[in-house]
Amino acid sequence: MKARLLKKILNNTGYIVGNYGEYIAVGSPLCHDLISVNKQTLKVKLGLDTFHKGRAALEGAGKSGAEMLFIYDKLEEMIASGEIVDIINGDDVLENPLPVFTFRLGKIVETTTEKYGWPNVDNQGYVLHDNSSFKTRRECIQYAIKEIKYAIENDSSFIKERTEQLDARKHRKAENENTLNALLDDLNKLNDL
Repeated sequence: MKARLLKKILNNTGYIVGNYGEYIAVGSPLCHDLISVNKQTLKVKLGLDTFHKGRAALEGAGKSGAEMLFIYDKLEEMIASGEIVDIINGDDVLENPLPVFTFRLGKIVETTTEKYGWPNVDNQGYVLHDNSSFKTRRECIQYAIKEIKYAIENDSSFIKERTEQLDARKHRKAENENTLNALLDDLNKLNDL
């Protein structure tokens, strides 16, 4: 995603513009997807649109609402013209690229950036977080190993818990079957009298 180009087109907005996998978004540190565009459907969505008013939710919302309204309208205009497709599918061209490494979807991904740290983005538009983007492959691999160990520990705990629950349920089922058989035997004995 050409996040830097989109930010420039949006009058160098102070909001963070980024790629979030299935959608692109314009947001803040508190809400990363104040306005988002689904990459497949190209539908614009407001992140805080509780009452599903769409664009109308921004009207009359003061100065910040006016800027968000401009961004919303500009994104709709870019969708209508097809310009947004190039933004979504392209990468920013950087004058002074620095290597940056992240761990995404089970892989170490090397991209470039012009400046390290949050809230900067890489050339693919992904927001660089200080705790999960790294200057070296070694740092990223160390982070990835730690993350995978946490995931394995979490999965193991989940499996253990579910296995215990399943064993308890099997035991309860066996007890219920024994009780049912005993009751049926009692009923049969009464019927034989």
